[in-house]
Order: sequence, then C-alpha cells, then structure tokens
Amino acid sequence: MKKRTKVIVGVAGAAVLLIGGFMLLRPKGNDPQQATAEPDIEYFNLEGAEQVFINGSVTPVRSQEFVKDTSLGKLGDLQVENGALVEEGALLYQYIDPNSDKEIADIEGNIQNTQADRYKAARQMELELQQLKDSAGKTGEDGEAIGGDTAANRESIALKYDINGFDVRLAQMQQQLNDVLERQVNKVTAPFKGKVSIPQDKNRDSAIMNLTSEDFYVVGTVNEKDVEKIKVDQQADVQTISNKKNINGKITYISEVPNAVSSEGGGNGGSSLSNYTVKLSLETTEGIKNGFHVQAAINLDNKKMMIPKEAVQYDKEQAYVLVDDFGTVLKKNITVVTPKEATGDEVEVSSGLEAMDRIIVKSSQKLKDGDVLQAEEGAEQPAEGME
Repeated sequence: MKKRTKVIVGVAGAAVLLIGGFMLLRPKGNDPQQATAEPDIEYFNLEGAEQVFINGSVTPVRSQEFVKDTSLGKLGDLQVENGALVEEGALLYQYIDPNSDKEIADIEGNIQNTQADRYKAARQMELELQQLKDSAGKTGEDGEAIGGDTAANRESIALKYDINGFDVRLAQMQQQLNDVLERQVNKVTAPFKGKVSIPQDKNRDSAIMNLTSEDFYVVGTVNEKDVEKIKVDQQADVQTISNKKNINGKITYISEVPNAVSSEGGGNGGSSLSNYTVKLSLETTEGIKNGFHVQAAINLDNKKMMIPKEAVQYDKEQAYVLVDDFGTVLKKNITVVTPKEATGDEVEVSSGLEAMDRIIVKSSQKLKDGDVLQAEEGAEQPAEGME
C-alpha cells in the first residue's frame, strides 16, 4: 500500500514539473491575458492661462410666433411649408371675413345694373345723335328747317343721357367693392427674412407657425466671480458641444442685473452666486443651428497660444490635434493662425484649445479619437508653451 502511494505521488510530481516547464517555455505572445503594450507618446502641456468660460446656446437674432386672431376672420390655408426660407413681405397666410360675402354680392349686383343702364343710355344717345345728323338740311311743310347737326343740339342730347354720370357712379361702386374685398381678406406677411416652423400637433391654443431669422448669436451666463473680469467687445473662442466646431465670437452685451440666485456650493455651507446674462456675436453661422449648446472661452491675457507644429494634423482643410483627456484620446478642431508653409517648430493657435490641455505631439502607434490610454510610470515630462 505504501509502495503504491509513493508511485502515485511520484507520477503527480512529474506531471507538475512538465506543466510548469511548458508554461515557462511557451511564447508570451500567445497568452490571452497579457496586456497589449502601450504606445510611446510624447506630450505637450499647454501652459495655464486665466480664462472665463461662458456656457450658453445659439439663439436667432429675430424670432416671432404667429397665433390665431379670430377678430380678423376665418383662417385660410397656409401659403408656406414647414422649413421654408421666406423673404421679408412674403405671404404666410390670410384670414377671410365671412360676414362680407353678402355686402360684396350687393355691390357687384349694383355694378352690373348700373353697367346695363349705362349701355342702354349710351345706345339711345347714339340713335338720337344719328337722327340729328340725318335731319340736317331738311325742311318742314312750312319750309322751315326741321333741325340741324349743331354743337348745341349734340350737347343737349349728351346732357340728357349723362353717360359721364354713369361712369362716376361705377367708379365709386368699384372703389367700395375694393375696400370690402381688402377688408374681407386680411393678409399676414413675413416681417423679416427667416425660416418657417409649423407645429406638427395643433390645438386651439397652439401657434400657427414660428418664424426665425437665419442670423444667430449666443446667449449665456457668467457668475458673479467672473462677470467683472470680462467686458464688451472682448474676443471669444466659441465651440459647439455637438460637432466641436470652433467659431470666433465677441461679447456684445453684459447684463447689469442678475438673472437669479443659484447655489453652486453644497449642503448648508454652500455659497450662493448670482448669474448674469452675456450675449456674444458670431463671425459665421455656417454649420450651426438654433438651439445648439456652446461654450465660449475668454482669454484674460494677451499671450499667444503656441504649440508644436508636429502635433497639428489635418482633415481636409480642418486643422486638429489629439489630446489626452483623462486617459481617453480626444480630437479637438483648432484654428491655426500660422500659415502651413511657414517655417519653424511651433505654430500659433487662436481657438479650439483650453489651458492645461495635454496635447499628443507624436506616438509610436497610430491613435484616433476615442482610444483609451493607460497611465505609464516614468512618462516623459511634457514641455510647456505660452508666449
């Protein structure tokens, strides 16, 4: 029994040694649990500069809601479609006054009767003038002239039938008809050039349509800590949240009255700060829509933003850089001031970056937006740059 036990133990020990040797000799690349080697990355940290950030949204310069007005009559068909871009003065819709139908019919009847009377009078006057002309030179039984085609006789006949009087009355009735027709149809036109938006769900209280202009500006807020740091006409770097589009902007208005008190602290010890409305103009509205959310960065110093030229990449004409955003590769569109053909190792950037951005200058592996990076010990110390 003891001998058999020793044999079993010996066989088991040999198996363990064989498995261990296989594991040591097996190529490491075949281990599915082994982590992929991290790329060797060179970074550039953008030097911190004092900035004020304004969060806001894109708003049309002009906007108008059109609601139903029963005092103008019955609403007719809309003359524009949803999404249409209309010019100032274009007909949007019109109201019809149903009470004016009888009045219009009466006036039109009077016009027709007067026209018939005029035709009859004109015909009779024409016959008498012809008789006057035919009687010229004839004498009666007593030898005296019967009549004559004289100016006095012709004027007498014209006054008798008064064709001019008919014309005056017809003109007056036509003007009366025009006034009623104008009152019957109340036209609503576009007060400015803009895009039409027609609600899909309509009820008694809903708007007929909305008209918004195609030129936009940004409405945002800044808290009381930062409101004194900014001023009107100050330049801003505006970036859309959805598509990361960079737009040059400028502060046009800073409210002197706070909007509302908002708690930015936490718990009972939190402090309450007032927010102030800030408006910014946009250099271009291409690629943005009404309601887009944006963040505007205001640089409070005049330092140039310089980054390594090697870090800049291009997607067609759009310049961009990759940054390490807390362990994830993030693509940031930028506006480069320095011409492409310029010599030198650095380029000036006017928008698209924020203070303390960790820019990826180069990498041993190709990186793209969304890639996840793992922190490495002993990483290369990044350079810093702001002039």
